[in-house]
Amino acid sequence: MSALASESGAPRYRQLTDTLVREIRSGRFPVGSLLPPEPQLARRFGVSRHTVREAVRRLAGMGLVSRHQGVGTRVLAQVPRARYVASLSSLHDLMQYTQQTRLRRLGEREVEADAELARLLRCPIGQRWIEFDTCRFPEQGELPLVHMRIYVAPEHAGIRDDLAEGSAWIYALVEKHTGQRIAEAEQVVGAISIPAASARVLGVKPRTPGLLARRYYKDTEDRLLSVSINVYPGERFELATRWRLETEPSGE
Repeated sequence: MSALASESGAPRYRQLTDTLVREIRSGRFPVGSLLPPEPQLARRFGVSRHTVREAVRRLAGMGLVSRHQGVGTRVLAQVPRARYVASLSSLHDLMQYTQQTRLRRLGEREVEADAELARLLRCPIGQRWIEFDTCRFPEQGELPLVHMRIYVAPEHAGIRDDLAEGSAWIYALVEKHTGQRIAEAEQVVGAISIPAASARVLGVKPRTPGLLARRYYKDTEDRLLSVSINVYPGERFELATRWRLETEPSGE
């Protein structure tokens, strides 16, 4: 039996996904072959069939496998396709996503929120911010996944030194430089025609379809610590969210 690494702290479905990606890439499961059935994978790795099913779903999202009822899960490719799939249902998932990408700082400026920016940031008109212009890349790859503008209060401009390192984890940096613990991250997602500035960074044509995600980081007192405005090209990024029905006890 093969055991998953427990020291990583990542969810078991993510550990299993990463392990199967490595085994497909190494040729253990060649293109055209079938992955072992769910019960066999569950026994081998000591996980539930639910965990196996989620890992296989993620492999399918990467374009590595296809599932066919009555046949099995067939390997389609050794290397994931360019689209990046992020499952963000908790702060832990958001942390994992940022740790699996590389950040590049493109510039910075001090801005005063006009009516449009105040609407996006949910702040008073005239409030001053430091805007860091950045983008993120997958661990392996040179096409940026996202054009990201990060807003922090001017007194926390020292965050720039950490951003320059490239492995920046915004969640942790905001806590470090504000001295406050982030208790909540709210995400608002919608469709967008990619504006020219983001198109230049992402290497796509202006006004092509994309995804706009705004993330608001708040402390335990519900005070706004930082905001990030994220523009994703539609063909490179996919956001996956799962809901699970929680049954109420019958009371009997």
